[in-house]
Amino acid sequence: MVTNIPETKFVTTHRISCDGGEGALGHPRIWLRIPEHQGWIECPYCDCRFILTATENVQITMRKKSTEESRKSTTEK
Repeated sequence: MVTNIPETKFVTTHRISCDGGEGALGHPRIWLRIPEHQGWIECPYCDCRFILTATENVQITMRKKSTEESRKSTTEK
């Protein structure tokens, strides 16, 4: 028995939609949010894996660091 490997898509935003990509043979469109700490999510219908590209991951990491630094500087005052 041959098992099909689920598709992997690289995306640039945290919020993405999936409809199975096969028109009438797909599944209902759903909206997914990629967790910041994980960087990827799988569609519960078709198991397609959506991986957040490094560009946005880097921006998020930089935002987190600047927020943490802001908090540290305000608590040190």
